Formats: sequence, C-alpha cells, structure tokens
Amino acid sequence: MPSYRKPGTRPAKPESPLDQEDAFVAATLEASNWAQKNRPIVTLGVVVLALGVAAFMYYGRYKENLNTNAALQLEELQLRLISDEPVVLQADLELYLDRFSGTSFADEARVTLAQVNADLGDHDAAAEVLRPLAGDVDDPLGAQAAAMLAAISEDIGDFQMAEGLYERLADGARLGFQRRDALASAARLRRAQGDPAGALAHYDRLLAEMDETDPGRSVVEMRRAEVAAMAR
Repeated sequence: MPSYRKPGTRPAKPESPLDQEDAFVAATLEASNWAQKNRPIVTLGVVVLALGVAAFMYYGRYKENLNTNAALQLEELQLRLISDEPVVLQADLELYLDRFSGTSFADEARVTLAQVNADLGDHDAAAEVLRPLAGDVDDPLGAQAAAMLAAISEDIGDFQMAEGLYERLADGARLGFQRRDALASAARLRRAQGDPAGALAHYDRLLAEMDETDPGRSVVEMRRAEVAAMAR
C-alpha cells in the first residue's frame, strides 16, 4: 500500500553529495574560526583535561601501590605474632592502621590488634577495636570479630552481651562453621548459668545444622542428653 501524503505536499528534495561536502567544509571552517578567536579558552580546556587524566592515572597507581604495601606489611606483622613482644607488636599495628586505614586490609589488622590487646590483658582496648567490625556478622571477618568480642565479653563477665553476639552469629553468619560454633558457645553459656532449657534449645538447633556424618555430632548429642536430664 502506498504511504499517505497530504494533498499539495511533496517529498523533500534529497541533498546532493556536493551540497553535503560544502556543508561539512563550512562547519569545519566555522569551528576553526571559533577556536582561533577563543584560543585561550581552548588551551585551558586542553590543559585541564590533560591534568585530569594524569591525576586519575596517578591516583590509580597510588592506590595499587598502597594496597600492595598494606598486604606485604600486614603479612610481616602477622608472622611476628609468634616471636615479637606483644607491646612492640601492638605499637606497630597501631602505626599500621594510621597509615593503611583506608585499605581493604585494615579490618584484618584491627582483628589482629584486638587479639594482641586481649593477650596483654587489655580487654577494653580489644573490645573497642572490635565493635565497629562486629556489627556485620554476614561478612566472614565481621563474624570473626563478633566471635572474638563475645569471648572477651565472657571473660569480663558480660554474659548478656556475649550471648547476644552468639545469637546474632547463629542467625546471620554466612559460614556454617561460624553458626555452629556460635550455637555451641551459646548452649555452653546457658548451661553455665543454670538454664538447661535454654541450653537444650541451642543444642537442638545445633544438631539441625550438623550433618548426620559430622564427627562432632556424638559429642553434641551427649551434651544435649546431659542438659535434658538437668531440665527434668
């Protein structure tokens, strides 16, 4: 079917290749004349663009080198956990965090520093370092920080804080072994506080998390039987 066209109208006459070439040349000359008249602005724009590209490339190399140095120095500090005096290592880890606080390795260094603080008996300092990380138990490193903070809370007698952290880990930790460890610790804590019914609930949930072939299952079943007898 032919396309509809209003009466009295005709299709536009197509431009010839020569007309198109003339239009391109005219536009090019117009742009060239504008650039000549506004040379300072053009020069400034080129300089700004070049500086922006250079700054972007420099920042990329800087971040890459910073992360490489952070990884190497953290590995060295962690190797010194066995041989160095804790007080010396504590100071070096604090300096490390001052330098590399914006890198992806800083949180791992914080967990290491918390362990050193705990070994020195400074539980308050260890807890202070761990608290910002312990809120995100979905992250494996955050879950590790939460488990350490729970153990420290137990040591200082804050059983309510400890149990709350264990329950958060049991509910939100991504890794299965972290959930199972948290349930076992929560059950142990309930049992120690004379709450066999609470311990029993945690043991039941722990057994549901474990495979039938898990070598540790028999130990959990034995402890569950003990608290079940206490609850009667």
